[in-house]
Amino acid sequence: MKFDRKLLVAGVAAACSWIGSENSMAANDHTVTIQAMVTGKCKFNAASSTIVLSIDPAATTTITALGNILYRCTRGTTPAFDHVSTSTGSGSSGRLSAGAEGFAYGFSGSGASAGGGIGSGQDRTHVVTITVDQAIAANVTPATYSDTIVISVSP
Repeated sequence: MKFDRKLLVAGVAAACSWIGSENSMAANDHTVTIQAMVTGKCKFNAASSTIVLSIDPAATTTITALGNILYRCTRGTTPAFDHVSTSTGSGSSGRLSAGAEGFAYGFSGSGASAGGGIGSGQDRTHVVTITVDQAIAANVTPATYSDTIVISVSP
């Protein structure tokens, strides 16, 4: 029988890989890292509300009414509010209407406290102020006037 060096080298390499294979096997423990990505969210507590103005044509000052809109935001998230009068105006004014009759009003919002969480008991208040100039109020016809303002909130 003839000695073949190539065959000997291949055999030794195979034996070494088999002997060392225990070291290359998986470990008994494995570490898994868990990550949670929390996004800032803001939500109103209700889909709608009503602000009622009592218009006194004999008033001598601007007529004002306030509405408290409750919202919640993820802890530490500061909200941004966008006010849009959807049916009769834009920016910070609108038109209260009763059929063909109507008159102008102004609105503004205030209050943007950082959230304490979305859970129960974490309400914050955004105040919506509606104003009607006294000169306009002095000339309105008795009726029920209305308009709609859409307010959106985002973190």
